[in-house]
Amino acid sequence: MLNPASRAARRDLANPYEMHRTLCKAVSQALKEGRERLLWRLEPTRGLEPPVVLVQTLTEPNWSVLEEGYAEVFPPKAFHPVFQVGQRLRFRLRANPAMRLAATGKRVALKTPAEKIAWLERRLNTGGLRLLEGEEGPWVRILQDTFLEVRRRKGEEEKGGLVQVQAVLFEGRLEVVDPEKARTTLEQGVGPGKALGLGLLSLAP
Repeated sequence: MLNPASRAARRDLANPYEMHRTLCKAVSQALKEGRERLLWRLEPTRGLEPPVVLVQTLTEPNWSVLEEGYAEVFPPKAFHPVFQVGQRLRFRLRANPAMRLAATGKRVALKTPAEKIAWLERRLNTGGLRLLEGEEGPWVRILQDTFLEVRRRKGEEEKGGLVQVQAVLFEGRLEVVDPEKARTTLEQGVGPGKALGLGLLSLAP
């Protein structure tokens, strides 16, 4: 839970790349050794509730590296799921549903809810999961559909400029089709934009 009074926390909330950089410090050695895949998501809050960041790591993070007063850190919860074919779960995912134009290779945002849900279905199917079907179609809803305004990183085209990245928050129910692929999907995340707090797939019974 971030402290809004912290200058560093406010900086990171204003720039997802900075947030990612800060969080990665807690698992820096594992990242260097190629043993880590950090994923995170800024959770939706109401009113004056302090911002909450959910972080998933493969190794145990060292949160003592954070600046004093940056955040209140809750004890980590170990999560080692054993998936089974046909297992049904609830999920939450903030992702960047986009397509790459064949002519230019440029990634563009999808426009309609139907296009975004179809993108999600394809990604989950590739990852050993599938959306459950209800009477009116896939069992999923879009809770938020916004754009993140971020500054391009060094080395990217037109560095220094601002770019908008679509961030869609999905919630719904899914089913495990391939347990091994599902575990890989959980560890690796879904879609592009991991450094922007996108792609973390949260599952619950």
